Amino acid sequence: MTQKFDYIVVGAGSSGCIVAARLTEDPNVRVLLVEAGGTDRTNMFIAMPGGLPFVYQNKKIGWGIQSGPEPHLHGKVIDEKAGKVLGGGSSINAMIYNRGNPMDYDGWAADGLKEWDFAHCLPYFRKMETFSDGPDQWRGGSGPLHISRARAEHKMYETFLRAGEQAGFETTPDHNGRKQEGLHIAQSFIHDGVRMSATRAYVRPALHRDNLTILSKALVTRVLVEDGAAVGIELSGPQGRRQVHCEREVVLAAGSMNTPKLLMLSGIGPGDELRRHGIDVVVEAREVGRNLQNHPGVDLQFGTRNEDSLTSEIGLIGRAKLGADWMLRRKGLGTTNFFEAGAFLRTREDVDFPNMQWEFLPLTRRLKRGKVVPVPGFQFWMDLSRPLSRGEVTLRSANPADTPSVVFNTYAERQDLQDMIDGVRMTREMVEQSAWQRYRPQLLTPGPDVTSDAEIEAFVRQATGTSYHPSGTCRMGVDAEAVVDDEGRVKAVHALRVVDASIMPKVITGNLNAPVMMMAEKLADRIRGREPLAPSDAGYFQRPGKAAPGL
Repeated sequence: MTQKFDYIVVGAGSSGCIVAARLTEDPNVRVLLVEAGGTDRTNMFIAMPGGLPFVYQNKKIGWGIQSGPEPHLHGKVIDEKAGKVLGGGSSINAMIYNRGNPMDYDGWAADGLKEWDFAHCLPYFRKMETFSDGPDQWRGGSGPLHISRARAEHKMYETFLRAGEQAGFETTPDHNGRKQEGLHIAQSFIHDGVRMSATRAYVRPALHRDNLTILSKALVTRVLVEDGAAVGIELSGPQGRRQVHCEREVVLAAGSMNTPKLLMLSGIGPGDELRRHGIDVVVEAREVGRNLQNHPGVDLQFGTRNEDSLTSEIGLIGRAKLGADWMLRRKGLGTTNFFEAGAFLRTREDVDFPNMQWEFLPLTRRLKRGKVVPVPGFQFWMDLSRPLSRGEVTLRSANPADTPSVVFNTYAERQDLQDMIDGVRMTREMVEQSAWQRYRPQLLTPGPDVTSDAEIEAFVRQATGTSYHPSGTCRMGVDAEAVVDDEGRVKAVHALRVVDASIMPKVITGNLNAPVMMMAEKLADRIRGREPLAPSDAGYFQRPGKAAPGL
């Protein structure tokens, strides 16, 4: 490529799309956005919310990364969904819109990241969204991302809420507003029946700009570093291997598994790890790849009569109707991700805000002959929001085409496992409430013979998967060991920045897509040298007698 660029953004996922789009608002800035995958336009199921299972199973638009063997899960290996397509995770995820708890961000600030408290983050959440219920002091009304509240028309969603109330929990009208804690009707990255991905919201409106160049199906093999500063990238693609230079910064937005991999391939990381693979150490950065976190979880499944479950509407005829309604009218079940109700709750009283998340489905699923098939019933996906256990991303080899080695070390800390056991019991208690009894629910997974803590623990270790929320591997912080500073700048190398979930010092309480987008909006302002948005004075719910971290 003979064209000159000011910035190179590596990875066209949730954060990379936003950074590239915002930078090119300045007509004097030239930006190259590089994506290893192809276009998101050729796969109908990406745009169709109800096509989510087909997107998950499509190996052509995923990286094929696996975690494990996990030492505390009997050596289990878990497929980790990561989008290798324009839009990245925002093109393949479940479209669930959760911001996290305000105390997550105040916790970051208490650890020294002063401008990452909730007051400084909220204006960027508001900037990026147009919420279907309208704007207020917590919600935005003019942003590029259209966020919808789920219709939740199936009768089981209402049952889920009423049973939770009968079990002693509250409902919250907007879990992305003043109060996260409680049961809720979900919100989603869906607008007019179509997935609202980062490409749809940010990149497509910017395609007319002459200063934006998108290079797809190009694998970045390393960052070029000269005299202690990033000057460009090396990549391989249909035209072979080549180098592209930039004049200002390289911005890595490849995600929590591929960003540390790319740094290490570039000679930036733990020296012993690099030398083990014959890579010259450009800069010793011991924390690259460490501090890995995720949201481990399990499916809890209950059987019912077919006519009571959503499975009665998605047989052969139902699926044909679903597809036709969506393609012709953008109506019907094809417009939903089916995750239309959920909850953030505490399993114990010594935590100040929810430590567990539930997502509810009015059907359940089983894997048969390698395919996911619906089963009459309902299910809860329950995951641990803030695990204490930490894992690591390392190199499998020095070959850029190889996926990284990922071990989450799930349940290395006993408290994580105990929280999951308690969560299973809480879920069963909710299903035992009178609101559910008209459906005569049957315990499927785990079965009725699983009752003791030891039996539940065995089930959890066997059944644990993840919510595909890796984070923390290029930790942001003010201490000397942190990989990046509070503006995402790699401390060991000039003109190199990271803007993705890998810089989260601690994983947030909820799905990561919305927080990553907020972080990209916030850091795009810093890259441009713009004054940050004024902090918000909107408050948030805190338990009586409890103060926010650092306050």
